[in-house]
Amino acid sequence: MMRIAMLLAAVALFPGAAQACAVCGPGTEESRVAFIITTGFMTALPLALIGGVVYALRRRLAEMERRSRADREAALRAAGIPTA
Repeated sequence: MMRIAMLLAAVALFPGAAQACAVCGPGTEESRVAFIITTGFMTALPLALIGGVVYALRRRLAEMERRSRADREAALRAAGIPTA
């Protein structure tokens, strides 16, 4: 109960502080631009991270396949079996 009373007192004494974020009120032009940029960043970051992981995994898989193919051909040559 004391916390609620303190919050109400703070809002009553400093009404401008209640509209400090871009969502709470009209705010300034700078805060709106910052809010839009931050929203775009937070939207793009997970997509970029997932894309980076997928890209790294695909590169690693291609490298593993290339090495496996080279090892298989080397083993066939060592056994005297001609390769195509």
